[in-house]
Amino acid sequence: MSFEKNLLERIASYIPGYAGYKEKEVRREADALLRRHIASILSSAAAQLVLSPTDARAVAANPDARFLWDSVKAALDKVTQKIDKAPHGYSGFFDLVKVDEAALEQVYRHDLALVEAAKKAADAVALLKALRPGTAEWADALRQILAALQSLDVAVDERNKILKGIAEVPPPVWEKPAGGEKKKGLLDRLFKRG
Repeated sequence: MSFEKNLLERIASYIPGYAGYKEKEVRREADALLRRHIASILSSAAAQLVLSPTDARAVAANPDARFLWDSVKAALDKVTQKIDKAPHGYSGFFDLVKVDEAALEQVYRHDLALVEAAKKAADAVALLKALRPGTAEWADALRQILAALQSLDVAVDERNKILKGIAEVPPPVWEKPAGGEKKKGLLDRLFKRG
């Protein structure tokens, strides 16, 4: 319980007003608050991705540098839109009366990782301003930002799967796996079955 509270406090340190998912009434609001905060971090980072006219000409003259620059801007926009435009409360997770503590901890861990990954990507974008566009260091920094954004994109998809998986309808009891014993999944832990 204290570990879960620690996770919740760490997330709340990034997002004022974040209350977590324990109470059914505030789950959708907490989810929207989290996603808005992450989208805000990424939008601020996107606003920093500007080149002076001289730097823009230098980047445009180098096809590899231009491709990297455009890839970072596109990846940043894609992740921001994916987080910001996700349907509110699309998952049955938001309708459950009671959610298992272990399942909540898994969601909190993932949410904290998302916030920290977004902040890390934004910090890397901020450091990019100190580098001269078109140089090898600048290209390496762009590659690192692109890798961070791609892993953030995957993490957003994983979060969606986690939330959907918590509320999935279990297969009928008569459909047992071929191996005999049934693995205990999130739904089983959630409803404390078997």
